[in-house]
Amino acid sequence: MARRGELVLVAVSGGADSVALLHALWQLRGRLGLQLAVAHLNHGIRGAAAAADAAFVRRLAKRLALPFVAERVAVPQQARVTGISLEMAARAARYAFFQRAAAQLGAAAVAVAHNADDQAETILLRIARGTGPDGLAGMSRVSQRDGLKIIRPLLGVTRAGIVAYLKQHRLRWREDASNRDPQHLRNRVRHEILPLLERCLNPQIRTALLRMAEVMRDENERNDSVALAMVLVGHLSVKQLLGLGRAMQRRILRQWLFAGQVEADRVSFDMIESILPLLADQRGTKFLDLGGGWKVVRRYNDLTLERSPDAAAPLWKLDVTQHRGILKERPTMPGQLPACATLGAWAVGGAPLVVRAAQPGDRMAPLGMEGTKKLQDIFTDAKVPRDQRASIPVVECKGQIVWLPGYRIARGWEVPNPQSRSLRLTLRSG
Repeated sequence: MARRGELVLVAVSGGADSVALLHALWQLRGRLGLQLAVAHLNHGIRGAAAAADAAFVRRLAKRLALPFVAERVAVPQQARVTGISLEMAARAARYAFFQRAAAQLGAAAVAVAHNADDQAETILLRIARGTGPDGLAGMSRVSQRDGLKIIRPLLGVTRAGIVAYLKQHRLRWREDASNRDPQHLRNRVRHEILPLLERCLNPQIRTALLRMAEVMRDENERNDSVALAMVLVGHLSVKQLLGLGRAMQRRILRQWLFAGQVEADRVSFDMIESILPLLADQRGTKFLDLGGGWKVVRRYNDLTLERSPDAAAPLWKLDVTQHRGILKERPTMPGQLPACATLGAWAVGGAPLVVRAAQPGDRMAPLGMEGTKKLQDIFTDAKVPRDQRASIPVVECKGQIVWLPGYRIARGWEVPNPQSRSLRLTLRSG
């Protein structure tokens, strides 16, 4: 989850789970070779009680001699402005705060206190909403959120085990009265629905849900590797798709739309289902308008994703934060977003980073290769369709292409070692 010498930012609310997480990591910091800092967010929901939580966490960080960073955000106001639920607004505010705090302190990862009971509740909520294989896999022990590494060291520990640990070490914690408010759906799952299922269906329902999640994670990893192998050809063979089951067809189409830069929040179950009938109709050329300037075209045995001629030019948003160490980019397909990478801070210095579309004649010096290579050749090797190449973004600094998102960074711009100062880049469709 973290390497020796890295700084881990521990998210601490003051509740039992996060206090146990902080104390356990603090106990193990020497053995693991980690540096720690504490982050606390006051959501502006519970008034004096929330202020008391913040003071409690501040004292705890001081007692452990750890750096402490805190903010207060008016989450209810944000929920009203955005029109989302209070729970969703609070979640968004937390992760935005983690991004700022990690950048401020140079943290390589943020540790959150999700536990095994949280995992079971999350999976049950997703089942109730009609999730697919990815949702059934639950939360991951290590994940990325807009380029920020999130780790969950307690994901295999039950809430009962956490309380036992706190009592063993005579640790105090804060109780949040809102955690019993039945107006919050998760509280109803925690205090009413799961206990009911334990009594009436399966006394080990939590264990069963966690076991299912572990199986699904393994299945998803295997199936995604198969799906990605087909996506990397840049177009899809209808004949190959027809030889697969419906579940794999859906998975491949989903990965294909992502690779083609269709906005992730637009790729829905209904969109995938609307494409499937094109596979069965083998007469001539057929197309399906996906909206947003995108269409899927079937020309006999080929399925291609195309951008309408009158569609707006692609827009990108580049976030840059200061860190230490290296975020290894998993190569997918040139131009596939969102994408993350790290550059050596010393190399960039104070020069601006510019995002632009790839242009004919562009070259870069890919890390791990000798000399330079034309982007045209990189696109050809990756089987990127010709009509998509003009909309692929590159990041430029000091007149050089320093990063081709979805591929790799340029030689000479890498972070030399895990302790070096770095710039973490996250590029998304804007």
